[in-house]
Amino acid sequence: MAAFDFALLRSLDRTVFHRLASTGLFGAALLACGSSSKDKPDEAGQGADLGGVIFGEGDQGNDGRPGFDGEVCAGEAAGAERAPSVMQLLVDTSGSMDQAAPGGGGSKWAVTRSAMLSAIDGMPGDTSLGVVFYPNVANDNKPCLDRREAVNLAPLSASNSQQRKQIRSVFQGVKPQGGTPTHDAYRYALDQIGATAAAGERFVVLITDGTPTYSLNCVGTGLISDPVDPSPLVKEAAGAFAKGIRTFVIGSPGSEDARESLSRMAEAGGTASAGCSHKGPNYCHFDMTSARDLGASLASALEAISGLALSCRYDVPAPPNGATLDPAKVNVLFTPPGGAEELIPQSTGGCNEGWQYSAGNSQVQLCGSTCDRVRGSDGALKLEFGCATQVR
Repeated sequence: MAAFDFALLRSLDRTVFHRLASTGLFGAALLACGSSSKDKPDEAGQGADLGGVIFGEGDQGNDGRPGFDGEVCAGEAAGAERAPSVMQLLVDTSGSMDQAAPGGGGSKWAVTRSAMLSAIDGMPGDTSLGVVFYPNVANDNKPCLDRREAVNLAPLSASNSQQRKQIRSVFQGVKPQGGTPTHDAYRYALDQIGATAAAGERFVVLITDGTPTYSLNCVGTGLISDPVDPSPLVKEAAGAFAKGIRTFVIGSPGSEDARESLSRMAEAGGTASAGCSHKGPNYCHFDMTSARDLGASLASALEAISGLALSCRYDVPAPPNGATLDPAKVNVLFTPPGGAEELIPQSTGGCNEGWQYSAGNSQVQLCGSTCDRVRGSDGALKLEFGCATQVR
């Protein structure tokens, strides 16, 4: 079977695969099979290499996998690159974040700051990251939100080392105060990430410890004892998702009364976990309200988000010469160091093992434990096209 070996992936810096790790996505595309009498193999019988696309004859499934449709499959391989990402962090710094965190480590804010800075340290350099804190105004100030980014969206690349330094500096300078204008802050974050010219799939990560105390346009008292209706945020998240911006939601201790609305917001934002319920106990967002150790639970959630959004997604390449893609005939293979090549099945359920396509089949994502295994090794990945996709 003709195949394309992903030398590009193997040439990537090893640290990429050690970064933070089911919704998003490793790329591969299968070009439709048919008669290829016009595409003759080369003298060595390996297929003619035309601009990185390998043309050649397919096998008949003698390796245990279904063979091609027909005698020959033409144009069956193409390369792919890991997809960059754009992420806007939207972090609740209201006065309640000064309360003690479960499990020690100081206040909820101190623990959140530590976990987030650790997560950011592990993000790959092709990630464009920005930060918005809210309310970022004094307790009795109006309007309830200062509409500005604490750190503007920019790549975390080594050539832009100032971005990581600035993020660390602003996190260290924040002091929790004020109410919770979640809707105003969320809309502002969406406006900023929607306007950036940075390449990559877009994500907002919202972290909050409670129900909003201001409605849109700063309507409300700002008091914890006087919360406002959070349901408009669900509609806002759905609208953002329709524009290609997905929203991850983390509910810290203090957000018990907001669990259902936060769960619905995550679902509307396109990041609901498989089998989740808005009534619990398996909510669709990252629910930290029962965490005995907030620091450990938050670190785990941020690692999962980073894996879903940053680490194991690959763009599906455009088909060459106007060929047609058949996503039902692609297989992903992995060869661990010193080991035998193995097929990674496509996951048809929760993205815990294997791989899945993104919406529209524009990207492929290695799932959970598979992502962890691949990014933590020097093994090689490649795609084979023309055989029916193997599923688990």
